[in-house]
Amino acid sequence: MTISVLDSHRRNGIKRAFSTRRVPPGAMSTIIAGDVRPNAGDLVLARVDVLGKQTKLELTDGRRAHLFPGDEILVSYGNRYAPDQFEAVVSDDLSPCALVAAGGVAGVELARHLRVQPATQITPIGLVGDTSGKRINLAQFRIEASEQVPDLPVVLSLGTSMNAGKTLTSTSLVRGFKRAGLQVAALKITGTGAGGDMWIVRDAGADVALDFTDAGFASTYLAPIDDILAGAFRLINHAASLGCEVVVIEIADGLQQKETAQLIRSVVLRGLTMGCTFASYDAMGAICGVRELAEAGHTVLGISGRLGLSPLGVREAESATGLRYYSPFDLQDGLLVPAIQRRAARAFSESRFQKYSLHALAKAAMPAQPAYPVPPRGLAAPGASGGLEIASPGAPGASEEAREMLAIVAGHLMDHEVVLCCGMGPGGHLTGRTNRRNGFRRLVWASGMGAIELRVPRLRHGTYIPSFLGTAVAPGDVEAVLRAPDACAREVALLGLLRTLGGPGLGRADAMRVAARISHLVADAVPAAPLAAMPPRMAWPGGDEAEAREFAALDGSALDGDDEDAAELPGGVAEVSPGGAGARALSPPR
Repeated sequence: MTISVLDSHRRNGIKRAFSTRRVPPGAMSTIIAGDVRPNAGDLVLARVDVLGKQTKLELTDGRRAHLFPGDEILVSYGNRYAPDQFEAVVSDDLSPCALVAAGGVAGVELARHLRVQPATQITPIGLVGDTSGKRINLAQFRIEASEQVPDLPVVLSLGTSMNAGKTLTSTSLVRGFKRAGLQVAALKITGTGAGGDMWIVRDAGADVALDFTDAGFASTYLAPIDDILAGAFRLINHAASLGCEVVVIEIADGLQQKETAQLIRSVVLRGLTMGCTFASYDAMGAICGVRELAEAGHTVLGISGRLGLSPLGVREAESATGLRYYSPFDLQDGLLVPAIQRRAARAFSESRFQKYSLHALAKAAMPAQPAYPVPPRGLAAPGASGGLEIASPGAPGASEEAREMLAIVAGHLMDHEVVLCCGMGPGGHLTGRTNRRNGFRRLVWASGMGAIELRVPRLRHGTYIPSFLGTAVAPGDVEAVLRAPDACAREVALLGLLRTLGGPGLGRADAMRVAARISHLVADAVPAAPLAAMPPRMAWPGGDEAEAREFAALDGSALDGDDEDAAELPGGVAEVSPGGAGARALSPPR
């Protein structure tokens, strides 16, 4: 082994890859060559020999610099898993190897996709060391934070494979959370070092955007699962220290990838999540992925990804999984945020300590609620901006859940009517089409239950006006759907609501078709009973247990004789509040 000096002049001429961005230039002082066995994450100075797949190198600032034979580049050793490109592992020595990722990962190519060119060939000059001649590893410059299990709520973005649409889903979720007024962290905790995913979520407005390279990994392929989780927890806790209220985490590749399969079965990680989205190419991928996630104990909030390019595929997936497909525009508009907020509220109410982090998400403002009174039909709203239109007057008088559910029903009714206007759905074949969609316009519908903002589809020819705008909705009709005791009763109530809104233009078969499409969304809209509404638990200190149970049955309360928080009141019953405090005496039964 030989150690030589890396002078500043030579160092300034090196093209530094994205994967090495956390290492300060001043820390790189020596070159270690000879009989050395590299480790994953070690920095290596290499020379470009033959250009292949990677003709550009992503630099530390995100710029993609052209490569030329003879260039000296600073990259890091790492393993790579990419079914669409390469599988590679860390070299055993400093012999010639390949640049297997444009973000700056060097390794020995084991396999590649048949449609992919061979990787760019490089020759390592030596490992990069500090002033004392010790090799530099990315783990030395990772973000330092607590590795304790964090308490920030997490939403996972998963998919069938790479390029299924996970990153676009994560980006859109970030936009939706930002619209709801939340501080959002976007993290990618597995994958191979590259900056594209991090840059796009940062552009989407993420308050904190980090990936596994910030946790000390060049790539996470073949890394111990405990190390990956520890790195993820450091990133989440770091985001919490910066004031973030919710975390969107992308896990790379598909559910069959080794590390991903272990992560989705991690009880600790699952305990942090409010739910997950699943991106797929086709309906079968969505069906299998949703089933596997359910078996692993996850709640899938919706499906997404490149599946949306096929309207027929979307219908198949929605029918088979019972889940809604969310397009990137749906997620950016915050359509999934209310469901996540409800899950956070449920988790907050069930938490013994009622964590503040869950409270922040549960109490976040609903997106895009108008803050001005609704004027009479045909008049512009005072102070309104962005071309917001006002449909008709109405007085508020319903719960937020009921208004939200009514907005969901109205959205699906508009989709149904626009299909009839155009001759077919969005993205359909040209045969039989009479019109085309052309984006959306915002319109505030005074429904009789308060102002509800709608995204009304635009048409290229003519103007579409929803048929239900002049319909007054009785709050009882909507509440009947929300409070239905079972799925069958909910279907009946929902069918009645759809007929009320659809009028003579919507037949029974059409109403049933739309009802079947949105019944699972309505079921998800039913909020969980708050913890405070649970019946008090009763303890009978010093009395006969059978008599205590009889009294509990008469009183309609549940008995929990083992509750340590019950106050011992001779000759009486201690009523224990859900929080374990504030017991008061009741007279015993006669």
